Amino acid sequence: MLVECHNCSAIVDGEKVASYTHYEESSDITGIYSFLKCPRCGSPFITLQTSDAPEFDNWDPPKMIFPPEIQLTSVSVPVAIAIAYNEARVCFRAKTYTAAAIMCRKTLEGIAEAHQIKSRNLASALREMQKQGLIENRLYEWADALRISGNEAAHGVSTTVSAQDAKDILDFTNALLEYVFTFRDKFEKWKARRAAKGEPTADPSPAPDEDE
Repeated sequence: MLVECHNCSAIVDGEKVASYTHYEESSDITGIYSFLKCPRCGSPFITLQTSDAPEFDNWDPPKMIFPPEIQLTSVSVPVAIAIAYNEARVCFRAKTYTAAAIMCRKTLEGIAEAHQIKSRNLASALREMQKQGLIENRLYEWADALRISGNEAAHGVSTTVSAQDAKDILDFTNALLEYVFTFRDKFEKWKARRAAKGEPTADPSPAPDEDE
């Protein structure tokens, strides 16, 4: 089975070590879990192949479930921003970690532009997003740290970004995208539905010892 080995930065023919077939009664789906290893470096992989009609040998293409892919799960992210983030992922896979950090900074700029934030630089744009409630305090700290890392990667000729730092930067950028374009919007829609039915979304004056 062809898999991408991140350690070797190559597509390799994974050697199957073991497999396990599981039928999920609640969804009527059969899955084959395969444990593979890289023939070059020995790195482990786990793939999952599913079917709702295994008796007809009708199987979906296998998906990598370990190691987990760094990828966006939200379809709400604007295309241009998703392209920038996916380019950061490509850079990470190619072990060009400094370039990955720079592309994550570009992704941050795209988030600000998508919300019509007009500021002279990214630092002030992030402060404006915090002021408008688009990102909360902790997310603002993450975003500003990502901005600083991106600046250092872009402008410091002698600056290099480690693999672990690049991985963290990707993870934090992903979390920002998921929050801004998925969870925040879902929460606002949920509050609107509650308000339309006259149902509160928060207790304005809860009793300190009141049982929940």
